[in-house]
Amino acid sequence: MTIVSVTGNLLSKLLPVFLLAFCLGSCSNEQVNDNEEQVLTKLSANSTKIGISSVSASTSQSPNVSGNTLDGSTSSRWSGFGDGASITYDLGSSANLDYVKIAFYKGDSRKTKFEVWIGNSTSNLTKIKSKTSAGSTSDFETFDLPNTNARYIRVIGKGYILNSGGSTTFWNSITKFEAWGSGGSVVVPPTGGDYPADVLGINSNTWKINSFTGSPGLSATYYDDITDASGISYNTYSDDNYFNTDGEWVFFKCYRGLGGSANSQNPRVELREMNNGNLASWSGDSGTHTMEWTVQVNQLPQDTDGDGGVLCFGQIHGPSTNSDGVEVDDVVRVQFIGDENQSSGSVSLKISGYVTEKQGGSQTFSGYSLDTTYNCKLVYSGGYIELYMNGSSVFRKEMEVDDLSENYFKVGNYLQSVKGASYTGSYGLVRIKNLSVNHN
Repeated sequence: MTIVSVTGNLLSKLLPVFLLAFCLGSCSNEQVNDNEEQVLTKLSANSTKIGISSVSASTSQSPNVSGNTLDGSTSSRWSGFGDGASITYDLGSSANLDYVKIAFYKGDSRKTKFEVWIGNSTSNLTKIKSKTSAGSTSDFETFDLPNTNARYIRVIGKGYILNSGGSTTFWNSITKFEAWGSGGSVVVPPTGGDYPADVLGINSNTWKINSFTGSPGLSATYYDDITDASGISYNTYSDDNYFNTDGEWVFFKCYRGLGGSANSQNPRVELREMNNGNLASWSGDSGTHTMEWTVQVNQLPQDTDGDGGVLCFGQIHGPSTNSDGVEVDDVVRVQFIGDENQSSGSVSLKISGYVTEKQGGSQTFSGYSLDTTYNCKLVYSGGYIELYMNGSSVFRKEMEVDDLSENYFKVGNYLQSVKGASYTGSYGLVRIKNLSVNHN
């Protein structure tokens, strides 16, 4: 009896050790299936939000498209029907993933079933989580991930069950999504810190801010001067949807399908040159007029026809009609052109505007890339337009009109080829720093 008692006590003490050793030896690298989950790590206090380069879905219920999950609002969503309907997030480059935050549509009355797959190629993803949401909140829920390096995150929907019971309904709806960890290629501006006006060194005497209020979509309202919007101060204006900063760069984000100015109807988030608080206006045939800025273009939008993407990040604007009756309008536009919704890789530099389109046709130059820093200088002197990229002149052409007056610089994010397009969540993203203008 004593021996049996001692043996029983020993077994009761050693059994947890044996189980732990077994799990460490055989469970730590096991992939998730429908009945098992990989052993997860604790959430790191040092994780930051990882920028998302682009998002796509296997199916969408219009107007509930994939881009809606990145607008930070629970009033818009992606919805896709079917067991296996999926939404895929591209981080731009590999990042170390710690956890994801997902908000589900009607998440306080539904339990949503889903899987998380990750990898560095969309054709070779691995399932690392199978989960059901809590059904207790319509805001973010946090789901821990194994600390794994990956570029793509795919959420595969498996439908939902009402909290009140019933069978599975195969609608899948996400309102917000965030990835947390470290790395990735798209910088997400942190909360707080300097304001965009501080970082660029601008004020209402030197530049006017053209931007939007409201969430991207039908509720967005365009202002030719954002300070015309109620409650907005120039020096502290920052909006994560359109115009913000990480303390080094200022981010200009503009969505296809939003409204624009009365003259063009093309959406833009940009700066318009001012002179002592008045609209700047100078002549291109006297003096030398120079704008310099450092730029990265991180995302191209989808154009009106859906067959490409083009974005203007700097220009010289002229009069709609000069004193000789010539429709000058855009003197020159500096653009990148590539594929629709492109977020990495090679693009072409495109020079458009009156100086090319009315004088021989737009010109394009290869050898440029998204997510690459360029130091730009745009000069108008003696009737000639000249563009320098990283210190080298890449374009120079004379304006062949007599009246070269009423010009001004613009810089930022102008979606020039989306007039009349519907809102789909597609957007362009530009970051700028080191902005300066000189008139000599």
